[in-house]
Amino acid sequence: MYNVTGKIINVFHSPASEKYEETFKVQMLGDSPLVDGQVKKEMLTLSVPKTIFQSLESHIDEEMTLPIGFYVKNGQLVTFYPKHGQEKGGR
Repeated sequence: MYNVTGKIINVFHSPASEKYEETFKVQMLGDSPLVDGQVKKEMLTLSVPKTIFQSLESHIDEEMTLPIGFYVKNGQLVTFYPKHGQEKGGR
């Protein structure tokens, strides 16, 4: 498990449908250092459990640290909120 730190920009949820379950998402903006020393801003959209979503709603525009996991699928980096990290989420 890794941690990502960034500013909470937005939280939103997608209602359940016949095909998909309800999802809760947080969008964070953070710094990604480049090899030459510059910094690029990157947006991360992460699905989180409802309990974490509810706790993040009051922290928009604040910097937070959240646990993440990741893997590569079809050449794309996929991030996820680890199930064993559900009790975490902090400043």
